[in-house]
Amino acid sequence: MTEKFSKMQQQFLCCYPVNKMSWSSVKLPMDWDEQKALIAATCGHPLNERYPVRASYQEAFVKRLMQLLKDHEELHDDLFSSLTSQKCEQQCKDFAYKHYLLLQPDAHITLRESISFVNEGTTGLCTWEAALALADYLMQHSDVVKGKNIVELGAGTGLIGILLKLPVLGFDAGQILLTDGSASCVQLMRDNVALNFPETPKEAIPQCAQLRWDEVKDFPWQQYAKTDLLLAADVIYDDSQFDALLDALDHLYTSRGNCLEMLLASTVRNVDTLHKFMEQLAKREYKVTPCANVSACVSHFCRDHTAAVQIISIKR
Repeated sequence: MTEKFSKMQQQFLCCYPVNKMSWSSVKLPMDWDEQKALIAATCGHPLNERYPVRASYQEAFVKRLMQLLKDHEELHDDLFSSLTSQKCEQQCKDFAYKHYLLLQPDAHITLRESISFVNEGTTGLCTWEAALALADYLMQHSDVVKGKNIVELGAGTGLIGILLKLPVLGFDAGQILLTDGSASCVQLMRDNVALNFPETPKEAIPQCAQLRWDEVKDFPWQQYAKTDLLLAADVIYDDSQFDALLDALDHLYTSRGNCLEMLLASTVRNVDTLHKFMEQLAKREYKVTPCANVSACVSHFCRDHTAAVQIISIKR
């Protein structure tokens, strides 16, 4: 019976906004067994029991469900126990988990993330919309990464690199190097890589390293495979970082004889900021090509498709 709640399950486990969930798929009235099955598919899912989502999110979900069932004579006991268990068992006040269930059998990504948008002086400890959009794009265009050695800049929680190395998805990418300027983010990436590849040989999983853009020339590139493709998501929201990022790109492209491509995904928060970055790219003789976003009907991730995300290819 849990199959009928598969969409709700996918949305719950990745903490999709409660008010935007597929509540219309819940047919009323719900009998005792259906209530039990829905709770089992969401709050009682084995992934959530082992690596729980944010307590406040589970509470909001259960309260919304109880509101939906307010005219029912009986509510299943599991509803009430789901309200109290998370409050008592939340493992850490600063971090919780999200689980991204993919369409392929047994394919999922579990990420430990900050429950705050800004933590320890960085925004990289949680997954942002642009990273999900870029992950979706790569799922639809796997040829872009096949056989490529890839470096991700500002990789944050490590979602994309972990995705590209899941054996069941068959991306067949080369070496994946996840980088971030924040030491806290690098440690979180390492934790998430270990969480998703507990028994995989080191050479077959994403590598993680701290890389500050203004220190790109001093990075030990000789320890890694030659870069073929750069990836980045939500890294140009702050124009004070443009020069450091562009100087880093100049160095990386020049070191590869300009035989390099970058896929950059950006949430459109401020059009002027994006336009300013595009102007700077043009001044440095980069060629920008827009990439088509993945539509909601074929998306592999539960994400807010009303949020405008721009994906571009950058070559020189």
